[in-house]
Amino acid sequence: MEPESTIDEIIKSRQRLRILSIGRSGVGQSSLISCVFHITSSHVSHLKPGELDIEQEFISGGTPFFVLHKYTGFEPGEITNFEIVREFIEQGSKQGLPLKDRIHCLWLCTKTPTASGRVFEIGDEKLLEFAYKIQIPVVIVFTQYDRLVRIKTAELKEEHPNMDPATLDERSKDEARNVFEICVQSLQHTMNHLNIPMPDYVKVSVRPGYKEDVSALVEVTGDIFKERLNGDAWIMWAIVQQAILPLKMDTCITKGMSYYRQVLTGTVPGLGQMLLRSCLMEVHNDIIKCWKFKCKVLNTAEFKRLMLRLIQDVHMKPDVSIHPNTEIISRSVTLVTATSTPLAPPAAILGLTYDFLQWFSNAVLENTPEVQCLLITYTVDLINILRELFDFTHKSSPALTITWEGLREVFEAYECSPTCQRIHDIARCEALQSIQILTADGLDKRVRALVEGYSENRDSS
Repeated sequence: MEPESTIDEIIKSRQRLRILSIGRSGVGQSSLISCVFHITSSHVSHLKPGELDIEQEFISGGTPFFVLHKYTGFEPGEITNFEIVREFIEQGSKQGLPLKDRIHCLWLCTKTPTASGRVFEIGDEKLLEFAYKIQIPVVIVFTQYDRLVRIKTAELKEEHPNMDPATLDERSKDEARNVFEICVQSLQHTMNHLNIPMPDYVKVSVRPGYKEDVSALVEVTGDIFKERLNGDAWIMWAIVQQAILPLKMDTCITKGMSYYRQVLTGTVPGLGQMLLRSCLMEVHNDIIKCWKFKCKVLNTAEFKRLMLRLIQDVHMKPDVSIHPNTEIISRSVTLVTATSTPLAPPAAILGLTYDFLQWFSNAVLENTPEVQCLLITYTVDLINILRELFDFTHKSSPALTITWEGLREVFEAYECSPTCQRIHDIARCEALQSIQILTADGLDKRVRALVEGYSENRDSS
């Protein structure tokens, strides 16, 4: 079996994912791009309609993994700029072109219609035909969907001035969906007329309350990358995008568990020989890299000590006869001091117990309930904390820059949450009652179930 690529290998490959976004002036391309990739609107909206901006590269958050090209042509009745787009796409889809230079997907942006009528202009239709001919996938993006909902709300208010707010909201959304379905039927009619298959399509809005719609766009685009790109190149998409946490968290689990999976399947030797703390170091580093935070605090000894303190309550076989031993403590925190400052005095190890530290110091990576329990809990806790940290920093720092103060605030809130304790109770209880040792797939499913359970409880609270 061919080994999976590590996050470091993917980063060092310097490959790029490239999207061309096309839409008429006023459709909201700049706001959408800013929402999905944190490329600020001012950077992508300064050119006037029709300016030849298609060659300009916009980089997501300063990372070279993702490149976006934006074109503001195709005004109503305008077809002359089609040749500019055609040539650009043709050059970016040549056989043998390196992955980093190819165009992988087109976003064709158009305002969500608020009434029946033509969805596309002639230039748009010619683009769809050409993209199909050279096999470049297209996602049709119906922007400003909230505008349709607001129009329906205003109409219902005028017809039924005494309608209660909850009913008004529900009916407005229902009527907007009905209008959008008519729009989709019109799109299907256009595709039938052009004699090409129906492309992927999504409705989006960057306003609050429409996060799921933007997530749908990212999911559809991510599916295209996974289908068309070889190996782990699609992982870069999950790293650079910011709009959809489920995809990012799925990547965390996939790559976070990858190292242990390789050990269990024999791709990487080490089962029964490698220390557990070495494996946890790999898990920790791979999960952190998936989030693209701009900071160093997540890889410091202090944070890793906090993580060890958090998970020590799932350790099932404490040795109560152990007495304080500085040498044991120093060895056992190799995990948390590998790339950081020298170890602080034992009293400063933030509540880590000696029995846990001695066991952790010598625990070998093997298929035992206690080892699997610790690995599962560490992975789930770290992913959940980073998810909370993402939301926390997202509100104050679009660049995802975090400080020690912010990290500690998020960590303490998670540590004190009933859901965190529930996760630990479940993991410990299942490990104690385990009759059959989990396989690599079983571990993966267990982690996913606990992460999804946390997300559901979090979103419903």
